[in-house]
Amino acid sequence: MTVYVALLRGVNVGGNNKLPMKAWREGLVALGLDNARTYIQSGNALFESDRAAESLPDLIAADIGARFGFTPECHVLSLDQVHAARQACPYAPEGEEGHKQVHLMFIKGDIKTYDPDGLATLATQGERFHMGEGVFYLYTPQGFGKSVVAEKLPRFLKARMTARNLRTVETLIEMAAD
Repeated sequence: MTVYVALLRGVNVGGNNKLPMKAWREGLVALGLDNARTYIQSGNALFESDRAAESLPDLIAADIGARFGFTPECHVLSLDQVHAARQACPYAPEGEEGHKQVHLMFIKGDIKTYDPDGLATLATQGERFHMGEGVFYLYTPQGFGKSVVAEKLPRFLKARMTARNLRTVETLIEMAAD
């Protein structure tokens, strides 16, 4: 069986698209996905399955739609893909808070447009970014919420994506090892 990581976009943000993690875990199990576990409230799950990865995002999103009345964008990656994204990260966290300053934006499908020069004009206070294979990496030393690059990223990188900080990515990898 393959270990997969599901990343939902836009759940439990600002009181919208409420998705209780226990109920989502139960839904994943009901879909026949084994050893389902979730991490924090932002829509992160681990599970095992023999199904093809391509079939899983629509299956999971449709189930959430039927159970909770909204259909979030769902990214499903193999644990190997998540691990490779972590290994390829060009930014090493600094200090205790460093893992919250490094962000990985997992890209689903094709990139419509990408303007790194435009993004570079927005980068301030040590912000850096790098486009990897299927992942956009962003280092925000002043915090994600204060980053102009993070705020305006959708104007310069048009793609379906969902962001996780490095702490979340590493925790998901650790959970899979248990």
